[in-house]
Amino acid sequence: MRFLDKVGLAIFSMLILVISIVLILIGFGFIDSAIFSILIGKVLLSQKYTYIMEGICLVLSLLSLRCIFFGQDDSNGSEEGVLLQNNDGKLLITKTTLENIVEGVVKEFPSINKATTNVKFDKESNIIIDIALDIKEGTIIKDLSSKLQTRVKKSIKETTNLDLNAVDIEVKNVEVKAGEDETKE
Repeated sequence: MRFLDKVGLAIFSMLILVISIVLILIGFGFIDSAIFSILIGKVLLSQKYTYIMEGICLVLSLLSLRCIFFGQDDSNGSEEGVLLQNNDGKLLITKTTLENIVEGVVKEFPSINKATTNVKFDKESNIIIDIALDIKEGTIIKDLSSKLQTRVKKSIKETTNLDLNAVDIEVKNVEVKAGEDETKE
């Protein structure tokens, strides 16, 4: 959500809250409704206050139109994926699709026991892939991560024609082979 959308939503939320509270208080008799007719009458009699009120109403109207009709801009991407558009139509490549491609690449590496993939998009709709790994004992982590990053980028590019901004790898666990005696002397 963009800054202007957030500001518009916050302003309207506060206005609706204030109006709701005032109407509830009028309904229960805590506030006399004649007070508002007096205030509005005084505002409308003063030319200066009339211009201020018209300006505020104009800004609020423009913000409401902006939030209602132009609040969502999905031309570059989406929270759920990357939206591509051409003359023939639209194509949404979802996070799940990208995660499945990465999982296919991970399966090519026998030294990886388990992998968890998370696809994120930054503010410019660049793709960032986080991979958490459980690897087998004796694996050279630097070589594995370099090869995995290269293959993931290549596979995503070949399959979707999208460029990755980053492939971040975290080695969570190195699994020791079962049955080995760790107290060798």
